[in-house]
Amino acid sequence: METQELLWRLTDRYAPAPPARSVATRPTWFDHAGDLVVLNSPITWETPWRTEGGFAHDLPPGSHPVHVGSTPHTPDGEDPDASWLTVTLVVIPLAEPSRIAAANWDVPGYHDVHLIEDYAVLWGEEAMRASLPHDEDGTPSFVRDAPNEIRARGPRHRRDNWTNVVLDRETGANAFVLPVHHAEYLTGYEITDDRDDLICLVLAACE
Repeated sequence: METQELLWRLTDRYAPAPPARSVATRPTWFDHAGDLVVLNSPITWETPWRTEGGFAHDLPPGSHPVHVGSTPHTPDGEDPDASWLTVTLVVIPLAEPSRIAAANWDVPGYHDVHLIEDYAVLWGEEAMRASLPHDEDGTPSFVRDAPNEIRARGPRHRRDNWTNVVLDRETGANAFVLPVHHAEYLTGYEITDDRDDLICLVLAACE
């Protein structure tokens, strides 16, 4: 099984097309946004000043591919024919696609509300600590700068509508800032093997 086939099978399970009911919006495309460098701490996807901590996931140390599912989005006041995007699914596979496909996907999502707004940051604790100090409102400077960087690239540049920032040059700890316009909260699913080892993480932005 190829990665793209796995991504769309995961989408059919966790963000199915109407008339099926889903809390997540089905993406139109998937792109490999880059790799997330994980050290020795959990990772989370959050809007730092809004979420007040997030749902933590223990990924093994290493560099893990981040696949972003997105759909067209038109910001207020912009040309309605311009193709910007908003991210609806993030998939981080930790094993080969065939192994993930054979696992049990019947896993519950989060049981409480994980609020987000406009932009959400995917990062580990090492990257968070490397970004300190934050502004008085709790906004890391790289997150505050991300919207202008993204907008400067213009619409129709799907693979560039997020930022990937290295926050610790020594370790490579990095963070992705992903647009999540219209989403109000996140849910997520940990797919494990028969030994309860995490082999795939699926995060969804929900309206």
